[in-house]
Amino acid sequence: MIRGGGVAAHCCAGLLRQAGLASVHPPARPSSAPAILLGAVAVKLLRDCLEAPDLLANARHVRRRIVAWGGSKPTVLPHDAIVLSGGDLHAAMEQVHSSRTGGALLPCTFGIHTEAPFPPEETRHFGARPASAEAVALLHADDEEACWVEAVTQGWIFMIPSGPKAAWLLGVGAEIPELLDHSRHIAPRIERSEAAPSVRFETAPRMLTRLSGPDSLACGTDALAFDPLCGDGTAQAAREASLAAATLHAIAGSDGSEEAVRPYLDHYHSMLLAGMRRHLRQCGQFYATGADSPWWRAQLHATREGFDWCSAQLATFAEPRYRLDGLTLTPLGSPQ
Repeated sequence: MIRGGGVAAHCCAGLLRQAGLASVHPPARPSSAPAILLGAVAVKLLRDCLEAPDLLANARHVRRRIVAWGGSKPTVLPHDAIVLSGGDLHAAMEQVHSSRTGGALLPCTFGIHTEAPFPPEETRHFGARPASAEAVALLHADDEEACWVEAVTQGWIFMIPSGPKAAWLLGVGAEIPELLDHSRHIAPRIERSEAAPSVRFETAPRMLTRLSGPDSLACGTDALAFDPLCGDGTAQAAREASLAAATLHAIAGSDGSEEAVRPYLDHYHSMLLAGMRRHLRQCGQFYATGADSPWWRAQLHATREGFDWCSAQLATFAEPRYRLDGLTLTPLGSPQ
């Protein structure tokens, strides 16, 4: 049983089917994300999980990433990504899922939860970074294939092209008007509409303190969320789904006793915990260099505290015992 929707739920459903395990995937609400930027790695992961090699083949492409960080001049980098709305991504995945025909599958007694409420209720937040997003008009045609990231004193701004002469603007930290008042590079390239509604959400990394229960695993953005500054959230959801499917595959092949199941559950949680620690280390590098102001120092402090917490939690787990081979957890030391 898969409860919830989004990238993780769809990927889990596809992977469990590949593993020969039955899953029930109920309809769920589409993502409310106004714009999602997917790199080539994320797109490949989604296609592999869903066995859909042409997924998102007609999406709009972004060819350049322009970064203005730490007061430096903008750096232009080649980029291979697609951009679409959360609703469009959900519709594409739902179409793939609904086209799959039934077959003989083994029952799976464990469930996967990708939406709250989760069996373990406590969530650890690594800082607080409120954000808002709004639609804006592009003033330069060459920005229709480029995304911009700019650090300013009170936060950072991310501009994602969404169509001809159109883009979504994400502002993290202060309100978008205040961020644009300090912007040297993005502000002159856009035109805001005072009537444009803003979408508000939280962007600080967070995760459940326990990602498994007696008969379920938790995964997806509601269970473990990355900071969009590093742009790896969708790929991470697909990776979580891969590990969750392999964990359930291993549990289905065991005798089902707590002694047999516990090592797999511990491995699942510790691997995602290690992934969050790596993410926080990467975030720290950006928050250490964005700008010299109280806001940036506070984000760096929260990120370092989160890294230390993850390290302390990891110390309570045994060393990894398995490696992920496709849809299988293989004991370390086994021949590849």
